[in-house]
Amino acid sequence: MKKTRNTRQRGVILDILRESCSHPTAEMIYREARGVLPNISLGTVYRNLSFLRDQGAVREIRPREGGSSRFDAADTHHAHFHCAHCSALLDIPLPAALENLRFEEEKISTVSLVDLHVIGSCSGCAGATEA
Repeated sequence: MKKTRNTRQRGVILDILRESCSHPTAEMIYREARGVLPNISLGTVYRNLSFLRDQGAVREIRPREGGSSRFDAADTHHAHFHCAHCSALLDIPLPAALENLRFEEEKISTVSLVDLHVIGSCSGCAGATEA
């Protein structure tokens, strides 16, 4: 395995994600990172997000219909709620039955991640769609 070093850019990107509850896009992270590192490029942000995702430090949340991927560095087990109307993305508790998922089936050895996406209407959009 290739040895990697922690770079200042990677640290800034990870700090932005850890402090955010909004599940920012790469472009949003780039804009905020420029406040700390004026010379950072969008390509550097994308490369570091890919690296952090591959290392398991962040989760990439892909929209179901087009749009940009969003990123999450929360280290708690949780699911995501997607509003089909306004595109809000919210953390929701992972149902207890899924927290320690085990299978009796012999073809499955271990489960490393449960990635649950719930799609519906947020409370702000529910009233607007009913009117």
